[in-house]
Amino acid sequence: MKAFNINVIICIALLTGCRCSSAQTIKMRTFEVKKYGAKGNGITDDYISIQNCINEALKVKSAKIVFAPGIYRISKGLVAHYIDNDLEIIGVARNNINPTIVCSSPVSVLAIRGYLEPKSIGTIKVKKINIKGKFGDYPFSSSNPFVNKSGWYYGLAITDKRTALVEEVNVSNIYGNGIYISTTKQLDIALESRFENVDIRNCQIVNCWGYNPKLDNYGDGLYISNVSAALLKNNVIINNFIQTKQLGRSGIVVEFMAEKCNISNNKIFGYDRGIHIEADYGGHTVTENDISGSDMGIVLFNEVIEGHNNPVKITGNVISNFGLPKSNDLKRTRDITAISDRSLLNFVAENGAREGSVIKGNIFTVYGSYDYFSNAIVNIKSDGLIISDNIYRVNNSKDLKYSIKYFNYSNSFPTNDTFNGVSIIQFKKNRVKANLFIEKNNKMNGTKVEIN
Repeated sequence: MKAFNINVIICIALLTGCRCSSAQTIKMRTFEVKKYGAKGNGITDDYISIQNCINEALKVKSAKIVFAPGIYRISKGLVAHYIDNDLEIIGVARNNINPTIVCSSPVSVLAIRGYLEPKSIGTIKVKKINIKGKFGDYPFSSSNPFVNKSGWYYGLAITDKRTALVEEVNVSNIYGNGIYISTTKQLDIALESRFENVDIRNCQIVNCWGYNPKLDNYGDGLYISNVSAALLKNNVIINNFIQTKQLGRSGIVVEFMAEKCNISNNKIFGYDRGIHIEADYGGHTVTENDISGSDMGIVLFNEVIEGHNNPVKITGNVISNFGLPKSNDLKRTRDITAISDRSLLNFVAENGAREGSVIKGNIFTVYGSYDYFSNAIVNIKSDGLIISDNIYRVNNSKDLKYSIKYFNYSNSFPTNDTFNGVSIIQFKKNRVKANLFIEKNNKMNGTKVEIN
């Protein structure tokens, strides 16, 4: 019997009403890097073998690239350049240790690239892989060849895809960004060009930082932009400035047309800003995060964007300057006079851009025994926020450089909040509402109150 062309079979099936799933018609093929010559012994340069494996995998519609246990040393950065493939890069752990890609040159390690399309296409999964850069050999100093330069690097970058899942990926020693997910063009693109969904969970990002305050555009643990929805959960993002000699830019950044991002249960330490949200569409939930090692915890900066002024929820976070040593040489990218005032929460949203946002159940603590370059715990420059049930603490206030205040409210003011060890509470606008608040909540343990 003469063989039928597979395309004819598919057409006949469609015409006769058969509803075959994509899983049935497109079978995922597996490509093992060791079958392409990679040794994984930590000595041999496996770059060519792994890149050849990637290139072959991208010739099929749906592919899985598998790293067996081992240490894969590479001399150049790996690139998976494709459009609409479904691609998985998976490591097989041994004794709970993921396979490790170690780059012996100070370059970006793994890039998964697409092309900006009118409607985003292509899916990517990266799971159970360790990525280690070379930049641990280059801590901050005046002679560091990368500091204050426009160029930057990344451990893992994913651009111009429809969906991205990154799970149990550990990235370390990168100058630039640890994990970077974005469209290549970030402004003035179609909504459908954005990532439809991004999921980053259970990752560890260690000593991924950068310093270029003039541009202020890299140095983040985890950076995402241009996503219509995202989950960033259970990640540990630590910049050990004892080793890197500098603060990173931000632990987590959400920017540019991003909306409906759930940022939850992350631990962040040692960044100029813990969580930075700017030029976005709102609709985010920021909850149960632990942020320390900085005097600038969560920063939001928004202007009105027509049709995209959605409130956010900031709930249940624990934010402090714990671990930021006094008399340190660490440089703050955004100082006390910048557009985002230094404080444990800085919320700037002009002209009601985030009206209806909720700030509830957070604990803000300033430790006098650690460095704190501000006279405020929280700065609010936004109308119509709902603020309640937060705790504001100052411990060892006698050791602080400034007298701590709680100030800068417009039409937003707190109810049922608790102030411990705060020397001055100052409300700058809407005097009547502020007075009503103080009369209603007079259990402040002798706190001095001033209305300016």
